[in-house]
Amino acid sequence: TPPAMIVLYGLSLASLVLSAVGATDLNTTECQDHHSSHTEPCTQPIEDVVAVTRGSFYIAKIRCYDCPHANRAMPSGPEIVLEDNDLLFNIELSNDKRTVFLNNQPFFPTLPTIPTPPQIQVPQVRTDFSNTNLSIALECHNPSCGSGGKMSFECTTWCWELQLDTPPIDYLYTKKRTEYNGDDSVAEAEHWEFGFDAIGSSAPLVRHSERGFDHPKQKMLKVVVEGVAVDTGAPRKGQDTLFSPIAEDETIYDYRIIDVKLVDREYKFPILKPLSLHQSILRFFGNDVWEDEGRLVYIHKQWNQYGKAGTLRSLFGDFIHWELWELVAIIAFSVVGGLLALYGVYRLFFWVQAQRELMKWDGMDDVWDKLRREREEEENALLNGVYRDEPDEGSSPRPPQYTDDLDTMKPLPTKPLPEKPLPDVPLIDA
Repeated sequence: TPPAMIVLYGLSLASLVLSAVGATDLNTTECQDHHSSHTEPCTQPIEDVVAVTRGSFYIAKIRCYDCPHANRAMPSGPEIVLEDNDLLFNIELSNDKRTVFLNNQPFFPTLPTIPTPPQIQVPQVRTDFSNTNLSIALECHNPSCGSGGKMSFECTTWCWELQLDTPPIDYLYTKKRTEYNGDDSVAEAEHWEFGFDAIGSSAPLVRHSERGFDHPKQKMLKVVVEGVAVDTGAPRKGQDTLFSPIAEDETIYDYRIIDVKLVDREYKFPILKPLSLHQSILRFFGNDVWEDEGRLVYIHKQWNQYGKAGTLRSLFGDFIHWELWELVAIIAFSVVGGLLALYGVYRLFFWVQAQRELMKWDGMDDVWDKLRREREEEENALLNGVYRDEPDEGSSPRPPQYTDDLDTMKPLPTKPLPEKPLPDVPLIDA
């Protein structure tokens, strides 16, 4: 994620500087000119809240006491430095007036948590960050300091001299409805308030430190947003299915930022202790993402790219995107391929055996001759030459005629058999 931007493209430099220094009535050209940039109004630190464009774009700074940041200018490599510095935030409204962004991440009206809450990067600047420094930052056409393209003098100054670091930070987010009775408020409008409390840095070098942004004097950001319901003219949404309830129309609002201020912080740093069984169950099913309605604590080390660590969503994401799936697929295909190869060798072995048996005979003609001879021998043995499936040479193919003469080898007797008298009594009773 690129470092957080503190500028809204498309706004003229004149309007930005005039709004940024409205309290000190600084002339636009004073801080741009090289000779005038060192005058007292230009060297004054910027206000805590700067209305760049009222209602749509604000810049705020929060003093971070004894705050860690990575000093990358050390000859021995990056080192953690603890000192007072300021955290810069830009609060801006989208062009369609439907979303409020904090450092280019959507924070209102909804804070997305799937798969993870937004991670924002906050520029850390020195406590004497002045109006001249602000004008230089606003003139930079690459405020995110991304690589690519030639960097101007203003961008080089902003990226390498004015910024101490741009770490991603952990935070407390709150949102609730509120009442607002300002003179510029619309009668039929609704109002919400969301807060942002920076509670620590999740930068690779800093997050291993025991220290966070835990000073009790540190302030938090409060933003009041006004919303006016609008009729988009879209048709009423019907039922998704025949038996589903009729969906209620979602109210669409045009938003306006009406107040940005710094207040006492709300986050209380708890004593770290292991989760109880009940808390572990809530964590597993993802029921502890929001502590209460409209209150979320985002700590980077408790999340991965698929969800909060230890939840079912996170475990399922780790399972689906397991880095060893390719190895498992290779092993599975290797086993299947090996079994197919063994089966092929098995069939090949018996085919070769059959071919070797056939090769013992002198060709297929000899095979058929041998089969015919074996068949004739079998018929001769069983039928004694009386019947042939195939007639002999010179014989008639017609079968022999039926005769009453007995086919026996014994000669008939020449004398008649003696007559035996019948029994007097029948052998079987009637």
